Amino acid sequence: MSSADRAPHGRQVRIAMAISGLMMAHHVAGKATRDAIFLSQFKSAALPTIMAAAAIAAVVISVLRSRTLVRAGPFRITAVSFAASGVLQCAEWALLRYSPRVAACAIYLHVVAFGAILLSGFWSVMNESFDPRSAKTIFGRISGLGTLGGLCGGVLAERVAALVSPSAVVVVLAILHMMCACLLWRAFPPAVTPHRASPSPPATTLLDAVHRYPFLLTLAGVVLVSSVGTALLDFAFKAQAVQTIGRGAPLLRFFGLYYTATSMLTFLLQTFVVRFFVRHAGLSAAASTLPGTIALGSLAAAVLPGFKFLSGVRAGELLVRSSLFRSAYEMFFTAVAPAEKRAVKSVLDVGIDRMGDAVGAGGVGLVLLLSPGRYGAILVAAAGCGAVALLLAMRLQRGHLRALEKSLVNRAVEVDPSLVDDPATRSVMLRSALIMRPAEAQGSQASTASLRSSVITDTLISSAADLLSGESPRVIRTAGKLDPANWELAPLLIDLLAWDEVMPAARRALEPMAPKITGMLVDVLLDPGRDFAIRRRVPRVLACVPSMRSVEGLFAALEDQRFEVRFYSGRALYLLLSEHVELKVAGERVWAAINHELSLQRSVWDSRQLLDSRDSKEKQWYFDDQLLGRANHNLEHLFTLLALLLPADAVRVAFRALHTDDRQLKGTAFEYLESATPAPTRQLLMPLLEADAQSRLRPRAADGVLADLLASGARVNQTLNLDTRAVEARR
Repeated sequence: MSSADRAPHGRQVRIAMAISGLMMAHHVAGKATRDAIFLSQFKSAALPTIMAAAAIAAVVISVLRSRTLVRAGPFRITAVSFAASGVLQCAEWALLRYSPRVAACAIYLHVVAFGAILLSGFWSVMNESFDPRSAKTIFGRISGLGTLGGLCGGVLAERVAALVSPSAVVVVLAILHMMCACLLWRAFPPAVTPHRASPSPPATTLLDAVHRYPFLLTLAGVVLVSSVGTALLDFAFKAQAVQTIGRGAPLLRFFGLYYTATSMLTFLLQTFVVRFFVRHAGLSAAASTLPGTIALGSLAAAVLPGFKFLSGVRAGELLVRSSLFRSAYEMFFTAVAPAEKRAVKSVLDVGIDRMGDAVGAGGVGLVLLLSPGRYGAILVAAAGCGAVALLLAMRLQRGHLRALEKSLVNRAVEVDPSLVDDPATRSVMLRSALIMRPAEAQGSQASTASLRSSVITDTLISSAADLLSGESPRVIRTAGKLDPANWELAPLLIDLLAWDEVMPAARRALEPMAPKITGMLVDVLLDPGRDFAIRRRVPRVLACVPSMRSVEGLFAALEDQRFEVRFYSGRALYLLLSEHVELKVAGERVWAAINHELSLQRSVWDSRQLLDSRDSKEKQWYFDDQLLGRANHNLEHLFTLLALLLPADAVRVAFRALHTDDRQLKGTAFEYLESATPAPTRQLLMPLLEADAQSRLRPRAADGVLADLLASGARVNQTLNLDTRAVEARR
């Protein structure tokens, strides 16, 4: 389903956020309920058996589901699955009264085998409901509310168990999934597939996907071996939890609070660490964090026994799995075409993961048979699994990049570079995206065939390599040769704006490309996560694009927290609006921006400095070409904004007057500004401009003051010239 067929709108996004919150509340509460009820009915030695049974069930369901998704898509299937889950949990609650042990096994199988399938199905719906560019912002909001839902789910399970009973939590779980089913059915109807006269292509199989993308075998190995290690670690943790805390409601309350705390920490890690880590360390390093945590944590827990320390190790595994590892894992699938992704992803998400649980359960049973009650041996085995998975994870990057390059060249996948944080992945995307434009072909069929048979342009690949070389002479020379037709290299040039030595060359190369990459430039300007050096230099490029898109982007940047971003955005905005009268911004919006700037500057009036030095030859980047670098930067920015509304000549003369020692000229400037600005702005502006109370003169009509101010312009210029000559004489 294309993005055009299913454009995202506010109602769908809000409902998706609600479903995510309900679903994750069920996920966290379900894990706590599953563990507490089962361990209340059985000894911890029974865990390996139920883990293996649940894993086998999950593998079977995931394989069947992958075939169904390829043929029918995820929409109605996922909604019906949520409803079926709710009905089954109602039956499990009723069964608890008559056969608690059977019900405990059913609940465990349900949460492990069915829960992961539903999570995977929900995100399949999201991936096919929103286009990649919209998903960049929408998915963050959906995941964020899901994390908050998980926090609420853990607290909910603990409170219901404490106030009612552990069995009552099962009813709550059923209600949560029923609500998910209703919302999903109403808000995300299935795509309507147009009738085709030609037969549909054969469905892609799991073997087809693995044959085309061999790195998926390595990824499956990482998931499998890591899951084995996690299963071993999890068994040791739960067994010691029963010994330390006991059974029944206290155990459920403990698990509820434990999973709530890990969900909260996961949210913080996702918010403040994940993107930074992936951007600087890469996908392979992020994927290695999970096996590394399992290996080191399990080994440390074996050497330093104790329930508190083991709880911390298990929490670390949960945190890393749900944040760093999950982020890298999902990004690895950018190399996989949609058809193959449907065939393989649910198998890896659920089947391989649960297969690891089954192998881990078998390992636990074997260790317990050979050394009953010896948890140290189980932890050592978990550490060994983590080490093996770590070796496999270190091989992922190369295979993923090869698959990504192949897919991009063949146009099997389309990825927005702005969605990719990993630098190695982005570099491959840029190299692979440089496809030679085909010559004009006769007819649409010839054009399509020509596009498919296009080859990578050696010149552009060489240019990309030069720009990524890190050698300043080579970068400057290459940037000077680029023209607007090379706009595919714009992401590299934007990154080079942060390098002082090559920045001028990168900016000169970007300026003629700017009309084609306006959206990209605006996104970079408004993204607080991007390098500050880049963001403060982007406005000079946008000043070359006379369009409302660039005007709106620059205007939005006036609310940025960094003064230098606001300073250069204001100057670029002034140049665009003064040189292109067809571009308009409502006056009330400009006054609001001025008031916002004044409110920011009140407490830091004398502290503003510009990190970038301006070339005196580029006088358009100074508000006054006579004062140049002698002007107060705060005043310069404020008067640039005032010139968007008031007569530019009058504002410039007033600006010059405030930089002289002539009290009469300053008084006239104050009077004009006091008369020409509205009351809200005047109340903020004048206290900042007044040198002393006597500088304020009695306001007169704005027209009369304007005439006097313009007439005094010659005196201001004369005063400034005298000051300049005096400075030069002292030198």
